[in-house]
Amino acid sequence: MKAARNRGILLNPSGRILGSQNAILTGTAARHHVPDFEGCLSIKSVISGSVVWETPGRRYEVHENTYLLLNDHQRYTMTIDSARKATTFCIFFERGFVEDVFRAETSPTSTLLDQPDPAAGEPLGFVERIEPQVPIQGELRRLKKRLANRQLSSEECIADLYRLAERLLAERRQTSVAISRLPAVRSATREELFRRLLRGRDFLLSSLSDSVSLNEAARAACLSPFHFHRAFQSAFGISPHRYAIRHRLDRARHLLSATDRSVTEICLEAGFESLGSFSSLFRRTYGFAPSDRRAKISNFREAEMVTRAHDSPIEAANGGIP
Repeated sequence: MKAARNRGILLNPSGRILGSQNAILTGTAARHHVPDFEGCLSIKSVISGSVVWETPGRRYEVHENTYLLLNDHQRYTMTIDSARKATTFCIFFERGFVEDVFRAETSPTSTLLDQPDPAAGEPLGFVERIEPQVPIQGELRRLKKRLANRQLSSEECIADLYRLAERLLAERRQTSVAISRLPAVRSATREELFRRLLRGRDFLLSSLSDSVSLNEAARAACLSPFHFHRAFQSAFGISPHRYAIRHRLDRARHLLSATDRSVTEICLEAGFESLGSFSSLFRRTYGFAPSDRRAKISNFREAEMVTRAHDSPIEAANGGIP
């Protein structure tokens, strides 16, 4: 299938095109595997279901309410293997696109006037990790709606991508702040501790369908349970347990709005073992019961709209590249 091309953005191009122009890749499958691929700076998100991406030494499971950021030239594999179909929604940035936004934000106006087209430099590096979608949710939603309505005009989409790049750079700055809060004298020690905390947090966010213990998360972070708990609280302002509960509830709220599954099914899929405990906690957190959320949802379903707009298998859509 040929890439559906827009003047400023590509929809489902082949893998060799990625990095030369901004692109959106989306597709649906119940089982699919990409063994090895080197990509550009990209955001991996999932509209429905869950998908596993793996880089050397790391495993990330992305759900509907999270996203994964991978750097330019990172090699990875992607796997979908589930009873229900999963739909991916991945954004691949043109090389230099996010760097241009960073330069505009950090350089004096005089420099930008004197050097409007600087020579290409090293790609901007991000800390690779899973993040909750909340900070970039608005930008992703706009892009999904444009895809659903077949309105991927270059001006609108490029503006959305610029806003998305600004959000990513803001998250990058917040990472520096989080590192500075850690209890260590040497900056190298704080950075290593933060990397380990992210491993533990990635484990929590990859396990939203399961009940994970503190010991398991600490083991994933290569830290003792108490050290992990204390440092996690310092870096993110919340305990690991509360953090996991918050995002399991957030996933449950999303599933109540975006699927027709029963409250009991969603309770179990969000990692809760007791329907009564789940309903009580949900009500205390959001002010209404899960059944009330189901009753209040609108007819609009994000996953259904995007799937309807581009309901093609991953293999057919883009040659299997996630």
